[in-house]
Amino acid sequence: MIIADPHFKDSRVFSKHPVGLGTRIREFFIRLNIRKSWNAVSQLNPQIVIVLGDMLDQGRAIMTDDEYERYYQHFHNTFKHDPSVKFVYVTGNHDVGLGSHKSFSGQARRRFRQKFGPEQQIFEFGNHSFVAIDAPGLVDEDYRRHAEEVDFESWQGAKAGPIAFVKGIKAKPPPSDKPAILLTHIPLARPNTASCGPQREDPRGIHRGAGYGFQNLLGKETTHFVLQTVKPVLVFSGDDHDYCDYVHRNPSHPGGDIREVSIRTFSMAEGVRRPGFHLLSLYTPPGGMPRRADTPCLLPDQKHTYTFVYFPFFFLTVAYISYINATLMQGGGRGSSAPASSATPGSSRGLYLQPIRTSSAMELPMPPTHLSVRRTPSYSNLGHLTPRSRPSSRPASPLLGPSSGFPSRDDEDTVITNASYFPPSPLLPSAIPFSEPDEIEEGLLPPSTLAPPSPRPRPRTASMSSQTGSGGGLKKWLKDGDNARHGWRRSASLFLDSMYLRLPQKGSGPTSAMGALASSMERIWLRVVKDLAQTAWPPLLVVSFVWWRLLSW
Repeated sequence: MIIADPHFKDSRVFSKHPVGLGTRIREFFIRLNIRKSWNAVSQLNPQIVIVLGDMLDQGRAIMTDDEYERYYQHFHNTFKHDPSVKFVYVTGNHDVGLGSHKSFSGQARRRFRQKFGPEQQIFEFGNHSFVAIDAPGLVDEDYRRHAEEVDFESWQGAKAGPIAFVKGIKAKPPPSDKPAILLTHIPLARPNTASCGPQREDPRGIHRGAGYGFQNLLGKETTHFVLQTVKPVLVFSGDDHDYCDYVHRNPSHPGGDIREVSIRTFSMAEGVRRPGFHLLSLYTPPGGMPRRADTPCLLPDQKHTYTFVYFPFFFLTVAYISYINATLMQGGGRGSSAPASSATPGSSRGLYLQPIRTSSAMELPMPPTHLSVRRTPSYSNLGHLTPRSRPSSRPASPLLGPSSGFPSRDDEDTVITNASYFPPSPLLPSAIPFSEPDEIEEGLLPPSTLAPPSPRPRPRTASMSSQTGSGGGLKKWLKDGDNARHGWRRSASLFLDSMYLRLPQKGSGPTSAMGALASSMERIWLRVVKDLAQTAWPPLLVVSFVWWRLLSW
């Protein structure tokens, strides 16, 4: 398996300035995507993994040895693998630098050798000889050679430099029965008009270019020198981040043309829509020469998944919940401010008595025998009786009403019954208004015989059931959800309802259209938040965990 340009990012390790939250989020998702991709491709159980450079996005940056150690450990923990799988790393310009710049560390190459292995090497695998060259170092040395106007044969560079390493291959070539495969981070030179094949995303090929710490292609002379010395049968390169399949015309080569394959980047954040990797199969038939087969492999388009799958479905979910809540409010359902009864104010048959829900035992029918009341000793409040739930004895005569006389003590109890239990009396009002109808317990007095109380504003802090219809709101939600909702979900719902009741309401009445609209929108959005909290708690829990890892790791 061949991987190129992971560009593992972690600015928190070495940055001298505080890393912004946006950068942290971006790098976190990049690392997460690399980890997921590696977990998927490692299921192929490769025998060897070759990484064609740029393992660390800022491996060349100035940092301490401890910071570099943490940086490397994060990379190593992402690419976890079985110890039996061999990993080979090729130097990249982001690992050791290319050129000289004040932002490049002079310790980058030493750290690379300590953590990733030698900068250039030859190893055998599958009856083939792999030659990994230090392409960034070769470019740097080639600039010095060209400045002194010396050819490769006459150049006397560093004894262990890249040019000396390639010359050593000429002095001791690989065995003829083990063909050479060249590994380089920077692709070999080719014309600007060269095509890269149909599997490349960018219709343009790889063009010559150089800049801050990079060079797109090796020089023409350098390419000719490497091909003539190594004599590879196949070349693998990286750096470009996109796929490119190009054939170098080399008549002097024993095998004729030389095919070069540039591997896609393994990261989702390096300018290509679909990252990828490459599979290489090496085998030797009995009595024959070693053979090989390779194929590119694509990884999912993660940006497309975020943009056209996750985000649209999230907004559709919010829109659907908003529509449902708006429809319910307009139709007098949950969260509606419809009146509790369709009766007009002043009608004696309006439903002004709401049963108090205490337990399932309260729903059992109770015998409507007697009702004990407390009378207020005032002429202005004549007939305004507060119901009590303590029974007592019947009056001596059914013709005596509670208004026929005053007792000597204010808290004296008098027993009455309603119109269905005693005949009308001229001393008793035809309908007894009650100052606190909500205190009447269920089943004691039929509401059809009671007159509505004197007009006064109803408190908004009573309960959610007092603001909804008899078939909707919190009362119906609790009644229908006794067996389905328990524990923290029910507590959270009641808490959100209480928060809703404490909100200031905009507008002063029906005449304030803008205030009513604002209040309706406020209730709708509160319901949307409540529904999302009740139905979307698993992803919210995952997001909370991700944020915790993002801020702590």
